Amino acid sequence: MNVSQVDFEEVLSRAGMQARGGNLTQAPWSTDVGNVAWAGRGMGIFVVDWANSRTVELEALARKDVIVCTAVLNQDGAWTDFAVGNSRFDAKGADMTMVFVPQHERFQFATSVSRGLKAVTVVVNLMAMMKARGLPAATLPDSLLRMIRGQQIAMETLDSGHFGAIARDVAARRAMFPSLATLYYEAKTFELVSALLSEVSRRDALRAGAFDPGILDRLGLVKQIIDREPHRILDVDDLARVAAMNRTKLRSAFKQVYGTTLSGHRTTLMLQRADCALKEAGVSVKQAARHAGYSTTSSFIVAYKRQYGVCPGIVLPD
Repeated sequence: MNVSQVDFEEVLSRAGMQARGGNLTQAPWSTDVGNVAWAGRGMGIFVVDWANSRTVELEALARKDVIVCTAVLNQDGAWTDFAVGNSRFDAKGADMTMVFVPQHERFQFATSVSRGLKAVTVVVNLMAMMKARGLPAATLPDSLLRMIRGQQIAMETLDSGHFGAIARDVAARRAMFPSLATLYYEAKTFELVSALLSEVSRRDALRAGAFDPGILDRLGLVKQIIDREPHRILDVDDLARVAAMNRTKLRSAFKQVYGTTLSGHRTTLMLQRADCALKEAGVSVKQAARHAGYSTTSSFIVAYKRQYGVCPGIVLPD
């Protein structure tokens, strides 16, 4: 079922924002597959899979205090320029962005990508969501609570972690439940918000001094090594030397900082490469397995299904 421009603006309004312009309002929207717009009370999810535009723009006015969190799924060469009121921010495609937009503030973004935009965004009025479910606001991460109560315009870049994995799952599976679309998107929105709050809580703990800056810098070097060549088998001893700590401490510290294990991070990167090859290059499952560095197709299928909840042959074409 297609959603008209007016319907899209109504969905955005239910999520807490009033559309004012930008070509995103003119995209072909639906309620189950393609570009998806769904909103419940004070929260919404927007899945953009728009190959026809290299620059995607939206201008809106916050009707409530809202958090806007986005994971860009095709990250090569992507960048986003944000404006909230008179403040401007920018982010690379590899970043998961979280923007707090106080009520009555103007929100704009322009995202540029090389081959159309694939992204998943949640818009949520956290205070209203907590109140509606009888949850005390004090249980929110301290940084978010201060941000909301102080009406502080802000943008944060976060490690996509679990949020990114859920976003990719939504993008891959959104065509599979047309008769249950409302329940599916409501559940996934809650799941994404929960992942966001967990990531912010973990970041707050790090900022509170769980690790000194030197350790964080060395862990960052370890992550960069894996990011550059995820197809290489992990040599934990070499990585431990880079981090200047023993193997056990490296494994523990890496998981605390990045929310995943060394091998889990590597696997996620490999599967993302394979996922892009399947969807954008149209390769076979066997070719995708080889592209991702898996020695057998069967082990790739098991890993892909564990990551995305669907077999690699069941993905949406461009």
